[in-house]
Amino acid sequence: MIKESMRKYRLYFIICFCTIFTSCKNDIASKNKEQLFTLQGEITGVKDSVLFLLKNIKSNTTVDSAYVLNGRISLETKLDSKFPEDLLLISLFPEVKYTKLLVKNEAVTFKADIKDFPWNIDVIGSKHQDNAEKFNRIMHQRQTLNSELISKYDSNKELLAEKTKSLSDSLDNEMVKLIKENFNGYAALINFKHYKKRFSNEELVELYSSLNNDLKQTKYGKAVKLQSEFPNPKVGDNYYDYKAVNQNGDTISLSNINNKYILIHFSSLACYGSQLSLPDLKDIYKSHKGNLEIVSISTDVNKEQWQNHVKRDSIPWQYLWDGKGDYSDAFIKYRCTGTPDYVLLSPEKIILEKWWGYGKGIFDERVVTHLNSSQ
Repeated sequence: MIKESMRKYRLYFIICFCTIFTSCKNDIASKNKEQLFTLQGEITGVKDSVLFLLKNIKSNTTVDSAYVLNGRISLETKLDSKFPEDLLLISLFPEVKYTKLLVKNEAVTFKADIKDFPWNIDVIGSKHQDNAEKFNRIMHQRQTLNSELISKYDSNKELLAEKTKSLSDSLDNEMVKLIKENFNGYAALINFKHYKKRFSNEELVELYSSLNNDLKQTKYGKAVKLQSEFPNPKVGDNYYDYKAVNQNGDTISLSNINNKYILIHFSSLACYGSQLSLPDLKDIYKSHKGNLEIVSISTDVNKEQWQNHVKRDSIPWQYLWDGKGDYSDAFIKYRCTGTPDYVLLSPEKIILEKWWGYGKGIFDERVVTHLNSSQ
């Protein structure tokens, strides 16, 4: 009788254990599945076997890839951040097409024709992408209207430039208005960096106070706060100091460089203008080394790529990196919106020149003129 009871008890225990174990296993599997970002898409206008890449914009790494099969693609990855991340969906053949996604670990679907890339993709399953679409519509409008202007006024370059500028100003105003109206959201904060020069410090103080606590802790919120604390630097103003690691592993500050002009060069490996400017930078550095120090500040996030770039291009001057990309202190304080961006400082560390972009002869005009006048 006792043995029979024990057998029944052991059988009951085994059944209960298996049930609990199976339940826990299913719960864990379910949770792991929920923590993945998945993308299911239907695409027309592209042949089967075309490869699509899913890239993390921040790290510039490919996180998944898939071939089109029966007009569909399926991708998935684990996003490490608890905040929404920027991903880039890219097709490689027969021509490069892309679209940006603002997503968390969630299930996302879309249905589109390849001609809808990049700004006219309707994505379902992410509220953050829903907000991003408001901004994408303006970008799509800019792309469409610019094409129409080029087609209409191509024979009159002066009128084309006038019409294009008018359109750009109008759409920029729309974008700034949209950013202000949706400031308490990731999409607005991400787009803010491209229009940061359009906001006064007073506006930023007010806008920052409107952010929820989670957004204030993101790199986007911190960038707004930092910018609100430092006036837009202009020619004639004092410099802003900056400290980071150089290519030799040493920590260097702008304040460490004395009795020389300093050319700050905001650069990116992926920026054509940054790469194009290197031969001219090497020429003026070689010719004026005793009177000029060049300090390149990398906006690349990937350290290995930055190191390979410095080695490959044999950069002889200070090249600083902090891994923060477009959200480094210097990039924010100096109101940079892209690369290459330049700031020339006098030996007294007063701003002498500020400009964006590279063109042949720009360093003679903006830098060498000051160097020659000091001799």
